[in-house]
Amino acid sequence: MSLYFDPDHDQANDGPIFDVPDAIASSCPSEIMHAAAIVIGPYGVLLRGGSGSGKSLLQRTIRREAAALSMPSALVSDDYVKLVRLPEPQPQPQPQPQAVPQSGTSEQPELRAYGPVATRGLQEVRGLGIISVGENNFAFDAPMHLLVDLCPADDIHRMPSSEETVRTCLGYPVAHLSVPERSVVEACDLIFALLSTWKEPL
Repeated sequence: MSLYFDPDHDQANDGPIFDVPDAIASSCPSEIMHAAAIVIGPYGVLLRGGSGSGKSLLQRTIRREAAALSMPSALVSDDYVKLVRLPEPQPQPQPQPQAVPQSGTSEQPELRAYGPVATRGLQEVRGLGIISVGENNFAFDAPMHLLVDLCPADDIHRMPSSEETVRTCLGYPVAHLSVPERSVVEACDLIFALLSTWKEPL
């Protein structure tokens, strides 16, 4: 955690500071999660795991794979994020007669991830230290659509139940995937395989 403090602003008891707009910070539920956050194409992905589980290496591998596929990607945060649940969108007036709503278009509140101010655009590479990702390769914040847990391989079910494919963050249902920690190739393959099946495939 010490690498992610801004010595001019952060306090040991409060953790890193996040640049969340005041109107959102004062009115929306939030939590700090030990996770990396990235954007792959149209989707935001949280990579949650403890120290040494391989979050940093996995996010770099995913972004390299995205680049090889000519897909846009960006880093929001390499290690800690502040998740904020934004208010539900207000329904828009419908013309008469009302059109039949299409599957998958129902409005839901947005779960948004913000990275620490002190490490904006930075990532940790074990053996090198903290390095820049480059000015065009990071995002200040982004909506999140998938929560990936890095866990021991023995804890992962070959055929996960429907309950295992969803987790709740701040009362918001989020798609969930378990991947083996420190197994970057397999984890990366699982993430791309899942996202390729979604409504807006990669």
